[in-house]
Amino acid sequence: MGNHSIYGPSSAHRWLRCPGSIKAEEAMPEEKESPFAAEGTDAHELAELCLAQKITTRNFIGKTPLINKERVITTEMADYVQEYVDYVRNIGGHQEYEQEVSYDDWVPGGFGTADAIVTKDETLFVIDLKYGKGVKVDAPENPQGMLYALGALSEREVFLSFDKVVIAIHQPRLNHVSEWETTPEDIYSFGAHAAVCALKTTSKNPERIPGTKQCQWCRAKATCPALLKHTEVAIMQEFDSFDAELPVPASLSDEQLKVVMDHKSVIEKWLKSVETHIISQIESGQPFPGWKMVEGRSNRKWSNDLEAEKVLRSYLGEDAYVKKLLTAPAAEKALGKEDAKLIQELIVKPEGKAVLVPEGDKRPALVGITADDFD
Repeated sequence: MGNHSIYGPSSAHRWLRCPGSIKAEEAMPEEKESPFAAEGTDAHELAELCLAQKITTRNFIGKTPLINKERVITTEMADYVQEYVDYVRNIGGHQEYEQEVSYDDWVPGGFGTADAIVTKDETLFVIDLKYGKGVKVDAPENPQGMLYALGALSEREVFLSFDKVVIAIHQPRLNHVSEWETTPEDIYSFGAHAAVCALKTTSKNPERIPGTKQCQWCRAKATCPALLKHTEVAIMQEFDSFDAELPVPASLSDEQLKVVMDHKSVIEKWLKSVETHIISQIESGQPFPGWKMVEGRSNRKWSNDLEAEKVLRSYLGEDAYVKKLLTAPAAEKALGKEDAKLIQELIVKPEGKAVLVPEGDKRPALVGITADDFD
């Protein structure tokens, strides 16, 4: 099958919503692996090794991963990944790790690698480890999880019978586990939908459909004409004029303000992608009219921490150090799960600052708040 599918589960949020995104990205140069992606690769490798060998992650602290030889497994990574390992083990049943699954019957050339697949009684579990901490991901109707489930279900129903499918997403660094129970019928229905979406991508000029989720990680968004049009319409069509200065918010109607807020996320990400695209162009030796790269501000730092520590200790003694009490989460991690119970009575969770979110957000609305309540 190869190592990569253009209809992979990890990019499903894009090609399911924007048919033109696949051809658009084919014309873009491949991006270098980010440090965050490399870290995620290490975490997945560690999880697979420990689950398969039935050992704890701490056995690998200080050791070099097989794939990425320039890094070592830290205590922090080991402890976070162990939470995922424990979660999978506690399910029981028959377990498979890092299994390639195919949904080629619905999406030609579609396949991916599921982190963990568990069959127990008449339930199929599909578990996805997400080591990043930038975006919280939920399992209900998650297209990536549903594609994994589609492949895993179709391959195993040949010899097993299932009446439930559970998709789980585990994000240990966000202390977040999301589970969604559905049926094989719903997964197959989603497969039919995915087949229609995939077919649309193969047309001569597949439609480009901008949106928050599909545009977020799209490599082609900086030069996407549909997203540019979307941004222009969102900002400009509701206003009589749009000159050198932006209109004062108090001068706008609620309808105009709603247009801006409804498209805020997409616009911000598009502007950032344009900046990144221009920086890349300049760094490759192609000047960009009206803009240039300059050295940014930086803070002074020690050229050699150990030497600086010796000199400061000789002059200042213990005053060379600043002592700071561990935060509650850091103390819990340092103590471990059992001993952390000893400090629970000392920990409180203050109310969070009020934030503005779309009406569809699952959290209940606050009443009686003032401007001082906002972060």
